[in-house]
Amino acid sequence: MAYPNGKAVKDAITEAPESPVLAKSEFPENETPIYVESKRTWKSYFWSTLHVPKDEARFLTKLDLTLISASALDSGMKEDLSLYGKELNYANAIWSAAYVFGQVPSNLILTRVNVPLYIAFLELSWTVFTFAHAGVHNTTQLYVFRFLYRWTLRGWSFPCCHFPAVMYVASSYYKPHELARRNTIIQVFTSVGPLFSGFLMAAVYAGLDGVANLAGWRWMYIICGCISFPCAVWTAVAMPQLPSRAKANWIFTLKEVELARARIPPTDSRVLRGLFKWKDIKKWHTTWHVYLFPLYFTFAAQFGQAGGSMIFWVKSYNVKGQTPVFSVAEINIIPLGINVIAIVGSLANSWVSDSLPGSARWPGMLLASTVAIILPIALAATPVHPEWKSQRWVLYYLTALGNTAAGITWTFVNESSRQDPEKRAYVSAMMNAFAYIFTAWIPIFTFPANKQPYIVMGNYVTAGFGICAFLTVLAIRWFHLRDLKRAQKAGDLISLNTLMRAE
Repeated sequence: MAYPNGKAVKDAITEAPESPVLAKSEFPENETPIYVESKRTWKSYFWSTLHVPKDEARFLTKLDLTLISASALDSGMKEDLSLYGKELNYANAIWSAAYVFGQVPSNLILTRVNVPLYIAFLELSWTVFTFAHAGVHNTTQLYVFRFLYRWTLRGWSFPCCHFPAVMYVASSYYKPHELARRNTIIQVFTSVGPLFSGFLMAAVYAGLDGVANLAGWRWMYIICGCISFPCAVWTAVAMPQLPSRAKANWIFTLKEVELARARIPPTDSRVLRGLFKWKDIKKWHTTWHVYLFPLYFTFAAQFGQAGGSMIFWVKSYNVKGQTPVFSVAEINIIPLGINVIAIVGSLANSWVSDSLPGSARWPGMLLASTVAIILPIALAATPVHPEWKSQRWVLYYLTALGNTAAGITWTFVNESSRQDPEKRAYVSAMMNAFAYIFTAWIPIFTFPANKQPYIVMGNYVTAGFGICAFLTVLAIRWFHLRDLKRAQKAGDLISLNTLMRAE
């Protein structure tokens, strides 16, 4: 898609002299205008739109609202379809296979297509296969729809599936000191959504089971499909396009489109076309990003297992034949404190990260890894039923602090490969895929449900993952700082050569 014509670019630069966001470019009129960055003040540490000119603040607010809004299930099925043992395992295996194999190509496709329409197409396809699930009559049909259902989920709005796509779009627009807090807010919204959908699905199952001779789980798929269709429409019309392909529309003006391009590196302003080249993929695999980020995220994905035992611990106080210590409602509500602390901690971690010199990401990742070492060991060394319940209660809650670095990790991935949009998409997908592969089977051995909450070795293993993550972060930091020094040296050489030619 071509840039807007030269006259429009010129008008976008000169029509608003009261706003110092864009300066008149010395380059030809069909090129991106020069962006004059505002000096950061103390207000930017609260929110990044508070220290920029009004035009830029208005654009960023629109971008925030559209990205967040575009971002922000199977009880009874096994009995109704006679799914037991291996058949249920086969269905879950097919689900996982589609997830892993579909993620990388889907994220690479993002660099070549209209992103809002692509993600809306995925959601619309997901809607169709959701309705199809409601009508399956045998396991063969289930296997087919399960694969297609999961495949179309690659880039969409559930926390484990949509992140690579949404993070890629966000990283294409925001500056380093703006990105981590927004990534985390999107993560929080997409994490809170399933909590509410769980209550909705439970109500649908209880209220519609047997209506029109349909099982409750079939109604859940029907209702879910009805909800997802308008979401697909909204994504198509509201989600921002990548800056390189963006056009003025009912949300963003031409001036704001030009501002978006001017704020970002030239690599994100270039429209990518053509087929992917195998030599590029091989080149990416000669860099540390492809290995260390997926490795760290695989370790970090295991941090939440220790806190996941809390619901079993609370339930274990209720002994059959005795007066219950906790009600059913309390058993379900008490562990939610972990989610609340994780949300607050994630937001705090991202705000601090954006405010550190150079918007450093590794300190927050190191903090989460440290917590993941200390807390599981403390849980392993503490009696399961101590004299004071609060002793173990607090430890479970504090494990949430180990899950506060996801947003800044996604930010770090996208920032460190900012010069190569395709590599950025590839590494993001690899990171998510590998974390999912290992999270699917590791808890079976480390935290088996039949031994909960009397888990000791699993907590020590989780601490081991914390140690591995800690060391991986140090390696990431070393390589990243090395790359920055090389880039600075190369920049100094370019400046020196330019100066010598001028003389």
